[in-house]
Amino acid sequence: MTGPALHTSHLTLRVADLGRSVRFYRDVFGFADLGTDADGRTLLGAGGTVMLALELARDADAPRPRVEPDPFIGMEHFAFEIAPDDFETLRAFYRRLKAVGAEIHHTVDHIVTNSIYFLDPDRNLIEAYVNCPRERFQAMEHPYGSLESLDDALEGKCLPTWMREAAAAK
Repeated sequence: MTGPALHTSHLTLRVADLGRSVRFYRDVFGFADLGTDADGRTLLGAGGTVMLALELARDADAPRPRVEPDPFIGMEHFAFEIAPDDFETLRAFYRRLKAVGAEIHHTVDHIVTNSIYFLDPDRNLIEAYVNCPRERFQAMEHPYGSLESLDDALEGKCLPTWMREAAAAK
């Protein structure tokens, strides 16, 4: 038996400072303010589609998500696909993160994706990624094994591994 066709609708985050979080998600992702819902959450998104709902926490001093150390219960991170198969768009996004002062946690070549992990003002871990060409990993038994840093490639010092591999194969 198969389940219903599902897709993610939106994510709701409780935040300590609503204005600060709205500015962050607007500046980083270019989200538009789509108004508020009946419960007073600020709705952000693109193309008229709600992607994120921000709700002011009742207690601004409530515990924040812990990125380190690893053992905790709850959401570890959430992710946004920036562009399919387009490393230059990811590189431009990396520059945007640096320009707005976002705290970059780490970058990773996952073989199937190239990813940037960074923190929002409330220390939620966010992944921004682009997919890598399918030819790179379709024959691999365990394609998610790589944890190679993308820092040098994102800084423009070299090409990402999949682009170097493709160039060498020609």
